[in-house]
Amino acid sequence: MTKYAFVTGANKGIGYEAVRQLAEKDYHVFLGARNPELGEKAIESLGLPNVSLVLVDISNAESIQEAFKQIQEVTDHLDLLINNAGIAVDFNIKPSKLKVEALRQGFDVNFFGTFQMIQSFLPLVQKAARGKIVNLTTDMASQTMFDNGEAGPLNLLGYNSSKTAVNSLTLAFSKEFGENGPEIFGVTPGFTTTDLNGNAPGGKTPAEGAEIIVDYALSETNYHGKILNKNGIIPW
Repeated sequence: MTKYAFVTGANKGIGYEAVRQLAEKDYHVFLGARNPELGEKAIESLGLPNVSLVLVDISNAESIQEAFKQIQEVTDHLDLLINNAGIAVDFNIKPSKLKVEALRQGFDVNFFGTFQMIQSFLPLVQKAARGKIVNLTTDMASQTMFDNGEAGPLNLLGYNSSKTAVNSLTLAFSKEFGENGPEIFGVTPGFTTTDLNGNAPGGKTPAEGAEIIVDYALSETNYHGKILNKNGIIPW
């Protein structure tokens, strides 16, 4: 039986590489992209028959519903939902200088967008034999690690706090789902050089970052309700 995965924000970076890696493991992967032209280019460059483009803007409820309908026309179940799409709008901006509009914009995509994706696609994930929802996070969203210097040093109030909220959302849904599933957890790939951080040097490649996410997504170990980095479970 064909396994299906949906990766948002997947026309570039970590999302793109996650699509490629899952497709190579015989998943039919829906590549989520907000921009039709960039989505088509990503599909073309992958050149894989088991990858389909699904247009989705996760900050738009109507767009999410259209994506749901499109996927539902192909399959009645979704084995894997990877909520990868996200933005960071406050690089090099101190918390005291951050405009509230930018803070709202970050939460609108990273938190409310992820929330709406989970709510909307839950019926399809629940129908899979072992459905999983993976939320992308950052080590800087771990209050414990950020405070004691174990995480990245970037004091990005907008990005970091929106991802802390995603961690809270992950925990809340895990409590609701309980042992009956689906399994939901968060993963941080750690510092990865992508467009999100202006391609800052010194990080993992997108392929290396994606590999961490895909390995957890396909793991036989149950990580329900946890947040993880490459070494395992990390503190809230």
